[in-house]
Amino acid sequence: MANTSLTPELVKLTTDLANAFAASQKVVSARARIGLFYQNPAATDLFRKVNEYGEKLRNKHMEGMPPSEEEIATFDRLRQDVVENLICKGFLEARQELDELLSTVNQYLCIAIDKGAAPTDEEVADSMSQQVSCSCGGGCSGNCDDCESDCKNHGEGEHQCKCGGHGDDHECCGGHGDGECCGGHGEGHECKCGRH
Repeated sequence: MANTSLTPELVKLTTDLANAFAASQKVVSARARIGLFYQNPAATDLFRKVNEYGEKLRNKHMEGMPPSEEEIATFDRLRQDVVENLICKGFLEARQELDELLSTVNQYLCIAIDKGAAPTDEEVADSMSQQVSCSCGGGCSGNCDDCESDCKNHGEGEHQCKCGGHGDDHECCGGHGDGECCGGHGEGHECKCGRH
């Protein structure tokens, strides 16, 4: 048994869930798009370039030297090239789909543990919408009084995170560990970290 904290019954249930996910059409399709990306040197090189340049700008900003307008424009052009590349775009969308699937399953499990029973779809949707309203990594669920980071609430329910991080692994312009910045949250992602 890989994890002694799981009973044999939980191992079986978890294995069944894992197999069902692996075989689902959504996961198979996402994995195929990710595979296409890694097999395409032009796409992976473009991704590497934008992440390296973003890391350079992030480090410069961290050292107290904000990027120039020209540097920001260069980064924006590189990022746009990634978004317009169909293979890169497919990779980003596939990773986002997988992240959303895992996040949803995690919500079901967390709520079930908290309430002692499986949650309803509405309870999960409500929990996830609260998390989206402020992804501070401090677990504030949209309430800045509970947030461990420096958030700002702009009134009328419009909440924009100013944390300098959207969770433990968020580093805008410097990648997300596996090179998923510059549109990694979909084309409409607008980072509010102040790191541009």
